[in-house]
Amino acid sequence: MNVVRFDVGLKYQLNKHFRLETVVPYEIKNQDANIDGLENIDDPEMKRKILLYQEIHHRDETYQGISDMDILIAYHKHGIFGQNDMLTAKFGTTIPFGKTEDDPWKLGAMGKQHLHIQFGTGTFNPIADVRYNFPVYGGLRGNVSVRSKVPFYENSKTYRGSWDVTYTTGLNYRVTDWLSLQTSYLGLYQSYAHWDGEIDINTGLRFSLASLGASIATPYNVPLTITLMLPIQQETLYDDTASGNDAFKLGSLVSVTALYSF
Repeated sequence: MNVVRFDVGLKYQLNKHFRLETVVPYEIKNQDANIDGLENIDDPEMKRKILLYQEIHHRDETYQGISDMDILIAYHKHGIFGQNDMLTAKFGTTIPFGKTEDDPWKLGAMGKQHLHIQFGTGTFNPIADVRYNFPVYGGLRGNVSVRSKVPFYENSKTYRGSWDVTYTTGLNYRVTDWLSLQTSYLGLYQSYAHWDGEIDINTGLRFSLASLGASIATPYNVPLTITLMLPIQQETLYDDTASGNDAFKLGSLVSVTALYSF
């Protein structure tokens, strides 16, 4: 499955230390399903049943829509441990705008068409995000961050999403007034999600990425950042060899960010 995600973010400075932030994501998810060895099956009835099974469980389709939105209050302060460092702490919640699905495991057991792909959790999920940025030498700065999202109840369709923790560390080097380079390490741990209290075996993973990026100052006060993220390690929590489980494999990611202040 290929995913394209657009994030529209807005920030409003309330005073010297506090600002309000919101992010509205829009995602396009392209699912490509195929059955290996189908051409070697001569029995038309068997082939029909296999294709029907595919139609029930996984189809060649493209899904798109708004995902759950974030709304956060951010506190930032300079000079925590030194004159030029900065701490930013954000707290807030997701807003359940994304489309959700009925329990795919129950529908599949009844032979009904279903979908594992969702655009939201259907619940308000608390978010905490802490970032620290500090000078290293000259135009070189370091940064560390940790972010967590914790769903704590089921939605009306008995789904409770995964809780996750994302942590990063990185360096930013300002080459000129219009160009800076970044490199970072990112790790993520995501717990199992649950349907009606039962583990969703297609969820739960941990992975790490290395990233390289560049930020360029463009005309009209719109800085542009391009980042390439490469997987280092990835592992699903559920045994990939277990019957019925869909293995997860993360590919390379490209992120393009444009900012406009007004």
